[in-house]
Amino acid sequence: MTRPHRILRRVAALAVAAATVSSCAALSPDSLPKPHGDPDGYDVVLEFDSVLNLPDRARVVLDGVAVGVVTDVHLAETQVDVTSRIDAGVVIPSDVHAILQQPTVLGDIFVALQRAPESAPATPPLSPGATVPRERTTSPPQIEDTIASLANFVASGSIQRAQNTLIGLNNVAETSDVELGQLAAQVSTNLGDLAANLESADLVLTGLSDTAAVLSSKRGAMEHWFSPAGMLGFDRATQVTSRLSVMIPSIGSVYSGGFWLVPMLTTVGDAVGAVQGTKWAVEDELPRWRKLFTGYFLPQDKYPAINITSIVGPDGRELSDDVHDVLRILGAAP
Repeated sequence: MTRPHRILRRVAALAVAAATVSSCAALSPDSLPKPHGDPDGYDVVLEFDSVLNLPDRARVVLDGVAVGVVTDVHLAETQVDVTSRIDAGVVIPSDVHAILQQPTVLGDIFVALQRAPESAPATPPLSPGATVPRERTTSPPQIEDTIASLANFVASGSIQRAQNTLIGLNNVAETSDVELGQLAAQVSTNLGDLAANLESADLVLTGLSDTAAVLSSKRGAMEHWFSPAGMLGFDRATQVTSRLSVMIPSIGSVYSGGFWLVPMLTTVGDAVGAVQGTKWAVEDELPRWRKLFTGYFLPQDKYPAINITSIVGPDGRELSDDVHDVLRILGAAP
């Protein structure tokens, strides 16, 4: 073979290799065929407040089975309309609830259709072109917000404060068994006295109920008494009574002598004696209650905290395991 022919063969081989490489470089995931849903199916519009991170051609799942695909996402004035192509023969109830879910932390978001509880009455199926309103849809929580909240919780020292609170409670329980026993005995005595006098408490409550019923029946008259016209009438009646008590001798003698005050003063004296006895009882009990709150409860409430034991999502699933996985991925948990 002559030299020109060898040169032509090499040029042809280089041209074929260049064309092959350029064709491979032009190949991308966007050039691959995408599912457009069942051509014999029907469209359903789902209204969401937010569909952030919802991929193109996302799956539509009902009862754990893919029944359609998202074909269009349109931004409306107050919501986002997600058009889904549902396969032919799939019946979706009209009271279905749509949720944007994520199977794993790094998985793609898909549309999950959830049926109403079994106790709910049966509803007709969704017709082609029907719309599921925002009242029956749930947008996913942002993973960034969840991680930020967990970071703030861990970094704020809440766990350490909760541990210190438990240690303080254990110390109180170990060193104050006698005082706690005395307090429990006193509380038991007070509750026993209350139980022995429940009839008196019932009488008081019955009297208050009857008084409230009478006042309620006289509401119109009381509103008139405390109105500007009623207060003016009270003022005039007081002035007239004071003038008449001086003008009429009999009324004036009783008014000035004060004989009508004797029964009232006797009742007031008895009431003051009862209040005095109550005061002595309160003074006897007050130091114990003060020591209980200032010595035991208030120091422990200085740094309150909350232990999160369970996180339940809108669909009733337990999310605490997923949170542990997220913290482990971030290096915040072993």
